[in-house]
Amino acid sequence: MPSTTTDSDGTSPGTGKRRVPLSRASVVAAGRRLARDEGLAAVTLRRVAAELGVTAMALYRHVGDKRELLVAMLDGVAEQLVIPDGTGSPSDRLVLAFRALHDHLTAEPWVAEVLRGGELFGPSAARFVEHVLALLAEAGLDDEQAGDAYWALWWYTFGHLSYLPALGPEGRPARHELMTRVRMDDHPRLARMLSRPPRAGAAEDAFVPGLRALLRGLLAD
Repeated sequence: MPSTTTDSDGTSPGTGKRRVPLSRASVVAAGRRLARDEGLAAVTLRRVAAELGVTAMALYRHVGDKRELLVAMLDGVAEQLVIPDGTGSPSDRLVLAFRALHDHLTAEPWVAEVLRGGELFGPSAARFVEHVLALLAEAGLDDEQAGDAYWALWWYTFGHLSYLPALGPEGRPARHELMTRVRMDDHPRLARMLSRPPRAGAAEDAFVPGLRALLRGLLAD
């Protein structure tokens, strides 16, 4: 049986799959496309290689393993985050910063799934953290208070991002079925709330008011 040959960078001759020259950037971009289109489970070195029309071995010149690829993907997202400068009080600028972060990560839902593991992050995210800590210091918090406030703001944002996929149409039938098991006579307030269908975009609309309320508590004397 004849052996399969590849060119010097691992491309199978005649496949016609190569769209861009193989590089770390193209590998990371392919990983992000897969994560956005098919979910994080689709991101394997073998699948990324297939997307780029190369052998899996060719990827090892650019990423050592899946962990390194995920870190590079996270870092790419962090690098592209535009942190608004803005004017006004530190509280107003913190709202702008976290709204920008929330909107940016909403477009990359796989990020929350990676971060949920607690181990990986994009090193370029450090500039966002530094920006937030500077605003919290400007608001009068010392280093310890600013650190605690940052984590509270991040956990609030992360929790909102993590729950957004559950609000999608694919999750509604299962939630509805489970709610039929609840004795609504025992939960009259819940029954009244559910009798009013949520407004379109209500989950997204609730983010900023909740953020402002959290900041009022964090920055209170």
